Amino acid sequence: MLLLYKGSGSAEVQLEERSPAEAWERLRRNAVRFMRDTGEQDAAELLECLGFELWSGTNSFGDEFDLLYLLTNPRTYADYEKQVDEKRDLWKYRMIADTLGKLHHHIRFIAVDVDMEGTVASVRTPDLRITSEVVERALADAEALIRSNGAVSGVDRAHTAFHGYLKAVTADAGLAGGNDAGMTELFKSIRKSHPMLADTMVGGKDVERILNAMASVVDAVNTLRNRGSVAHPNEELLAEPEAMLAVNAIRTLLHYLDGKFHR
Repeated sequence: MLLLYKGSGSAEVQLEERSPAEAWERLRRNAVRFMRDTGEQDAAELLECLGFELWSGTNSFGDEFDLLYLLTNPRTYADYEKQVDEKRDLWKYRMIADTLGKLHHHIRFIAVDVDMEGTVASVRTPDLRITSEVVERALADAEALIRSNGAVSGVDRAHTAFHGYLKAVTADAGLAGGNDAGMTELFKSIRKSHPMLADTMVGGKDVERILNAMASVVDAVNTLRNRGSVAHPNEELLAEPEAMLAVNAIRTLLHYLDGKFHR
């Protein structure tokens, strides 16, 4: 992990939990507006354009703090390393941290890390509004495992999160599907019977075609989890791009379904 800005205290950083996207987006917009109003256009543009996320963190001393964190590809990471080595434009990151402090949100670090997942980009983990304890735990575990060990280690937890989410949705909507129902069965019940999925005014037939195709995707992810992940002692495991494809498919469905059910 490369530190673009460091506040006081130990430079050790252990990521804990990502802040909800909506809350961070409000804070980010306010900080950008504040810096533009005070003439700090360069720092404002930096915060506006780069995909920093707000995280809580800790260290071996038990300190608790917040940081801005960006996961990027190896080539861009190398550019950041050069920027730090040359001490070029680092004042912009200090300005961002100072501005967030003025908005009553202290930031100890602004950091970037290299994404070792390969060439397949990662779909962001959604902040779900229909959820359960097991879903939130599985999503957090998947994210941590992908970051530390690669995408193949996160397939099983992503699968568990999606299965748990489908159970929560069927219970919330009073649809058929008990505790023993499989992921494919639950997704079929939701597709066919959830009233919010019937309310598609534009492109309804084509959206239905996509959802029908996604049913095959759900079934395939189920098979990949059982035969190509660390969920079982499989002799052969998925390669990283295919594992990330499975994880991204699950995250994409979670984004769509949760957004559809809470418009």
